[in-house]
Amino acid sequence: MSVMNVVKEKTRKMRETGALHVVIGTFSTKFVAFFGSIVIVRCLSKADFGMLSYVENIYSYAFVFAGLGLMNGLLRYLVLAEEPGEKKSIFKFIVSRSMIVDIIIGVLLCIGMQIFPIQEKYADAKYLIFIIALLLPFQDLLTEVLYALRAFFRNKLYAYLAFGTSALLIGGRLAGALLGGVVGVLWSRVILNAIFSLCILCLVTRILFEKRAAQPLPRKQQKTITVYSVQYMITNGFWALFMLNDVFLIGNLLNDPEGLADFKAAIMIPGNVSIFATAIGVFVAPYFTKNEKNLAWVRRNFAKVYKISAVVVGIVTLGLIATADFLIHLIYGNKYDNIVPLMWVLLIAAFINNGLRFTTANLLAAMGKIRANMIVSGCGMVLQVILDIIVIPIYGVMGVAVCSCIEYMLMAIALFVYFYKQYYKKNKGEIASAGKSEGDA
Repeated sequence: MSVMNVVKEKTRKMRETGALHVVIGTFSTKFVAFFGSIVIVRCLSKADFGMLSYVENIYSYAFVFAGLGLMNGLLRYLVLAEEPGEKKSIFKFIVSRSMIVDIIIGVLLCIGMQIFPIQEKYADAKYLIFIIALLLPFQDLLTEVLYALRAFFRNKLYAYLAFGTSALLIGGRLAGALLGGVVGVLWSRVILNAIFSLCILCLVTRILFEKRAAQPLPRKQQKTITVYSVQYMITNGFWALFMLNDVFLIGNLLNDPEGLADFKAAIMIPGNVSIFATAIGVFVAPYFTKNEKNLAWVRRNFAKVYKISAVVVGIVTLGLIATADFLIHLIYGNKYDNIVPLMWVLLIAAFINNGLRFTTANLLAAMGKIRANMIVSGCGMVLQVILDIIVIPIYGVMGVAVCSCIEYMLMAIALFVYFYKQYYKKNKGEIASAGKSEGDA
């Protein structure tokens, strides 16, 4: 079979399974968000962008605990549930429980910001936090309804809605920046997330659950879902804290909004290298969940996905390193000329993180191996905070970038070793007896 025929066959298979829609939809969504963030940088002064980054970073700490991570339970337990009534009960339980939790977290966030000591240059954050706290339940709800579509393998609808809402949210964010600066950006996020989350909730309920009778969800099952979700939240939380801690510690140890703006601008492109790894990961994760006990299938498809992710992310990273100077001038203009070397180092960190660490962590989570992710992420975060406190006062933001390379590499190695022991060191007879159940990812 010629190379062209192979490509056509793979494309046909991806289109039929919905893989092509998920990959393109995820990529487009991330790209639109990235493009919008670039324009935000141009619309705001360095000081205002630094303030916005500070406030949104504080909010992101609270969002780590959104719904106690129940959104992640959807992608596992809706896939595993066989009865339609059980699926509906799981969805109702997760949406209602997470909404209550989110409201409580939002209140605690507002109270905490009035108590927490803030540097003088960020004093306005104390009242801006009241606006963005309103976003929490609606952003969580929007994520949940989109995850439900993925759990039902409604890949096309998921892709269209994810891309459409992302584009409109970014458009509103830009309009808010032009009309009201930092305050306008925050209010646009709250209002549009509220509208989209409630509208899509109605749509998803009608399409997936309206004609299905819910059955009582046993307390034991509620506990199982909650425990898994909390563990997933802690694992994701540790990872999210990696991104948040750098910004938080730079903001407080340097007390320089413009320096913080430089770091945020430099990390924007490297941070979006995850577009490619995530697009692949979003599609394959449910299939690994379905086949988690089939060792032969897991081994075969993990090797395939890992190689594809590493190669794709590696090519993208090399291209960005080669064109970094041009991209910074094109995207940000002359006011960010000084961040080129910083972006080079952050791109290397992005390759290690997305090309080497992400695939292993994502597939372990999909197959219920949350604890290993949690331990590795927790140890990595402790190392990060220690190194940041040491290097920021001496080396500034460049020290943070170098430390990120070290931290991500150690985490990638630890996760790969764990995965190898779990799925490659099993006895040969057990692996040989495992059949092929769902086809290759």
